[in-house]
Amino acid sequence: MQHISIPYVYIDDIEAHGLIESVSALLDGYGAHPISHAPWADGDTGTAAAFSIAYNDDHIFLKYYVTERDIKAEYVKVNDPVYKDSCVEFFISFDKDANYYNLEFNCVGNCFAQYGPNKTNRVFIDRKLVNGIRHQTAISVQDGGVMSWELTLQIPKKVFMYHPSLNLSEASARVNFYKCGDDLQNPHFLCWNRIEAEQPNFHLSEFFKEVSFSR
Repeated sequence: MQHISIPYVYIDDIEAHGLIESVSALLDGYGAHPISHAPWADGDTGTAAAFSIAYNDDHIFLKYYVTERDIKAEYVKVNDPVYKDSCVEFFISFDKDANYYNLEFNCVGNCFAQYGPNKTNRVFIDRKLVNGIRHQTAISVQDGGVMSWELTLQIPKKVFMYHPSLNLSEASARVNFYKCGDDLQNPHFLCWNRIEAEQPNFHLSEFFKEVSFSR
């Protein structure tokens, strides 16, 4: 697994104008990292996923690219269990913190966000902060009825509420990226950095991988 150096980007007055379209196009130019490990699958999951990532002083920008056999977007409220839908996830810990954030999004951009040291001992991120995450989603049908969707996210660093003095350009971080769909017709559990466990479990921070924020 290659080390990722997250590039710094400058987009003029993004907070004022909400230029999520510009973010989406910019991330297309950085190339995508595959979320291709399927440690709990017996065969082809019928799902492909990848992501592109960048940042500036106040945001992390993230874009997912997904194809799958069917999609589901039942949950529409903040902190609903979107992992049961067609879902992509971003887990991150900062500066050797034993706790980590999990940000989970269904294909229409609704978010489930928590913080804590493990799967069971977690607290929800403030709903107002989660509502500050801007998104753009595009869904289409490909040949053979395969579904394709893209989700672009503009995540304010304020979302990382337990790190109020966070300076991304000086921070160290460990991450993993996921694609899942617990209640789909074809349930699957894909990860960027491979996880070694008997049962599907994304909340194993020992399998996070270090990334750097580049200037």
